[in-house]
Amino acid sequence: MKIFIKDLVSDTYSNASGYQLYLALKSDLMQGKVIHLSFLGATSPSTSFLNSSFGTLIEDLGLENFLAQIKPAEVTQTQAKMLKHYIEGFRSGAKA
Repeated sequence: MKIFIKDLVSDTYSNASGYQLYLALKSDLMQGKVIHLSFLGATSPSTSFLNSSFGTLIEDLGLENFLAQIKPAEVTQTQAKMLKHYIEGFRSGAKA
């Protein structure tokens, strides 16, 4: 399943938009679905946005399940760096 972030949220910097993304993805992820999450047309996500979306999903699913089910797609180099930094923060035991 492919989902475009820009179709679900108006921005990638606010907690409110991050939570909106969390709500949109949670049901499918809890059913074990794999989501190819396209960042095409989206700006680089802020830490606030990631905490309210990815961070909450990681807490719900666990890091390994999250990584197995969320597949970032069509990311810019800057977006990729931000996502990598965020995930590394979870691997080291603290939010980025």
